[in-house]
Amino acid sequence: MKILIFEDTVEQEQNAVQSPPRVSARAGLSIGLISGLAMTLIMVALRFATDTMVLPEVLADWFTSITPSEVFDIILERLQVAAKPLMFGGILVGQVVLGAVLGLLYARYSPRLPLKESRVWERGILMAVAVWVVFMVVVTPLLGSGLFGSTLPDGPFPYMFTSLASFAAFGLSLTQLHSLVLSRSGYAMSTGRRELIQRAAFFAVLAAVGGLAIRTIVRGASAVTPSRVFTNAGRMPPEITPNDQFYEVSKNIVNPRVDAATWKLEFKGDFASPISLTYDDLQALPWKEQYLTLTCISNRIGGGLISNALWRGVPLKNLLETAQMASSVERLAFSAADGYVDSFPVEWALREDTLVAYRMNGEPLPDGHGFPARIIVPGLWGMENVKWLTAIETVPDTFRGYWQKRSWADSETINTMSRIDVPDRNAVFPVGGTLVGGIAFAGDRGITKVEFSVDGGTTWQSAEISPALSPYSWILWTSQWDPPLPKPYNILVRSTDGTGEVQTAVVRGSLPSGATGHHRIMVTVQEPEASS
Repeated sequence: MKILIFEDTVEQEQNAVQSPPRVSARAGLSIGLISGLAMTLIMVALRFATDTMVLPEVLADWFTSITPSEVFDIILERLQVAAKPLMFGGILVGQVVLGAVLGLLYARYSPRLPLKESRVWERGILMAVAVWVVFMVVVTPLLGSGLFGSTLPDGPFPYMFTSLASFAAFGLSLTQLHSLVLSRSGYAMSTGRRELIQRAAFFAVLAAVGGLAIRTIVRGASAVTPSRVFTNAGRMPPEITPNDQFYEVSKNIVNPRVDAATWKLEFKGDFASPISLTYDDLQALPWKEQYLTLTCISNRIGGGLISNALWRGVPLKNLLETAQMASSVERLAFSAADGYVDSFPVEWALREDTLVAYRMNGEPLPDGHGFPARIIVPGLWGMENVKWLTAIETVPDTFRGYWQKRSWADSETINTMSRIDVPDRNAVFPVGGTLVGGIAFAGDRGITKVEFSVDGGTTWQSAEISPALSPYSWILWTSQWDPPLPKPYNILVRSTDGTGEVQTAVVRGSLPSGATGHHRIMVTVQEPEASS
């Protein structure tokens, strides 16, 4: 059974003399699809091999910047941490489909293009360079990454190389396959010994490179820690979240891998004595440890994007004093190795417990949590606790970071929240005592009281709360509940922060300053089964 692209006839043989050779639309689509797949494989493999951004990631960043905030919030609410990989996968699929469309156009207009049909190598390279120039000079600047990718975190050259190599894979695959279809369809293309050897060599190289690309992708993907949320599935969470269960969110498809041996933390801007710290320099400075809970501003009511850990680091205030920051500074910006940047007013930076952290639960920061160093700032949302920290810079008070430019709030304090972890949602259990419990958190304000209701909020009863590990950590709350009747129950929870303010019942989405409202679950209590 012949492959599809070789079983299509080119034109009727009797028309060969009157018209230039042309493959069918169906074959052109197939050729473009295969070429687009080759390009995408090479591009993804180079992403892992070079650890630098490629075109689909630039597109993803651009999409997030132009998506209306209301639409973005709906997507985040529905998909949470799955939104990013789904978008990346969609871009890759779109890239392959675009390749198929270009294959169709090439099949139709090939006779009119520069260079003869038989000069497949020159044609392929010419096409690759032409597409590359358009993307570098026109498309990439329109996507907000500058001419030739000049504003990307790794600079323009890695991006230029990965793009050119990927487009070359597409152009050469397209022209070689197109030439092969023509020759197998009866047209007298240049198929002498030299051309046959070149063609065989090309497909051998393509197969070898494709195999290497797949191997690189598999190895690279296995080392990637995707954005994640850990669910306890009807169990109380540990008071200190293990590193491998700590929620993880970033703007990236693939997070950066930073080499501690070459890493430096630069202080830039209005400093009388700007400093530059290596990883060893940072660890040699006086440090402090503190428990602190991080939560994502996009966490939904009752969501899992919240975790608690013990952090060790150097107080940022001490570093700013060493660098002799000017008294007139109003805001500091924190830059990351992945190009991410966020900022907050300088008064947050001058708090004693704001840290440049380098250890988490007694271990070096995991890659996914910001190795080699990150900012830990009590009271602010997770997005402002910048990971993979590379620079601290004085900026005007009007400066806004990556997510603030995308409609999220700037330096908003964390909303008072509480969550029911046990019993599990939609649990069914017999009449008799059962444990009700979960977590509560209010940023740097602490929790003084937790109440739960089993009648939809008509009446409330107090729960026991554990002593907080620090002023900046969540608390665990529990209570023994004895449901009096077998029936469905609507359980709600609310907490009171250290200022005496009760958690609001007003339901609000996460955009722009975090979700609010009472977490609620439905459970069913039934009569115990009669013993036989």
